[in-house]
Amino acid sequence: MIRAAFFREGDRLVGFECQGHSGYAESGSDIVCAAVSALLIGTSNAVEGLVGVKPHVIQRDHAGYLKVTIPGPLTPDQARDCQLLIEAARLNIEDISKQYPDNVRVITKDRRSST
Repeated sequence: MIRAAFFREGDRLVGFECQGHSGYAESGSDIVCAAVSALLIGTSNAVEGLVGVKPHVIQRDHAGYLKVTIPGPLTPDQARDCQLLIEAARLNIEDISKQYPDNVRVITKDRRSST
């Protein structure tokens, strides 16, 4: 199962962590894994490419692990744009988890409890 956790700091989402394999299909043919991976890697790329903020990324492909956190300090515009991108990713991953509840689980947690 893929477990995606989104980190909240106050009223803002400031990053996410995803681990595991969906188990929906064999590696290379797993549409659930591909969808989640594309959304989260795309979010990280958009934060850097569109917002101009280089996120801190830890990735272990063989373990199905990705952690992305947004460094500070940010301008108000950067904070707003990062928040929008991460919130969009969370909503999309939640939609996938509704379609594939046995394969994807999403939670949101306070950042202090995730470090």
